[in-house]
Amino acid sequence: MIKYFRNIRQSLLMENKTSKYFKYAIGEIVLVVIGILIALQINNWNENRKSQEKIDNYFEKMLVEMNQKKDWLKNYQKGNRKFNQDVERIAHITANKNQDSIPVLKSLLGSLTVAGDPNISFPVLDEFYNQDLQVAIKNDSLKIYLERLLDLRLFRGQYSDFAVDQYVTNIEPFYIKHINYSQTATNNYHEEFVDKGPNIDYKDLIDSMEFWNIIALKIDTNSHTAGILENLIDTIDQIIELLEKEVKTQT
Repeated sequence: MIKYFRNIRQSLLMENKTSKYFKYAIGEIVLVVIGILIALQINNWNENRKSQEKIDNYFEKMLVEMNQKKDWLKNYQKGNRKFNQDVERIAHITANKNQDSIPVLKSLLGSLTVAGDPNISFPVLDEFYNQDLQVAIKNDSLKIYLERLLDLRLFRGQYSDFAVDQYVTNIEPFYIKHINYSQTATNNYHEEFVDKGPNIDYKDLIDSMEFWNIIALKIDTNSHTAGILENLIDTIDQIIELLEKEVKTQT
């Protein structure tokens, strides 16, 4: 093809048709430019197609991951709710100074030592973001909820650290001085302690201002962490719904 065009140009020059030669040369340049633009457009289309296929593949994997994490978090929420309710019952018994409820109080005290949420990872989502693929998400709602999930994960980690620090600085020192661990440990840890030692002075305990403030602060912390967890689960539910729509459009 190139040899064919070259022959035409040489023929025009030999026939001294200069004006036609320049017109032809310009036309040839235009054709070359159009060819280059078409080639670039095809290349861009192929790159965009490959990029979208990559994103679609991540959407499928993220959908599986989100469902797994949601199930895990809901199970954790169910168990964590029990500990939070225990602390509220401790507050109720202490506020009423009910001596008859001391056996119940004894069974609940271990819940004061539960602090901090276990870390939960999202390897597929993190890999997606590490490649900056989120900028190519066309669904604005999905992009917003994914960003919200990242923020909630960070906030949950910070509040979990706060809850652990609260336990270390406030609850544990009080426990060591006034409460027998072996007599109040939760079922999961009771066997690790020797069930002996001094008895707890429950009358002194329920009259203690320090103990009451520890309970009040613990309830406040539990309330915040439970709220963050609920928002996290709700956000994952929204992401799952949006991802399902994205995956459905692929088929």
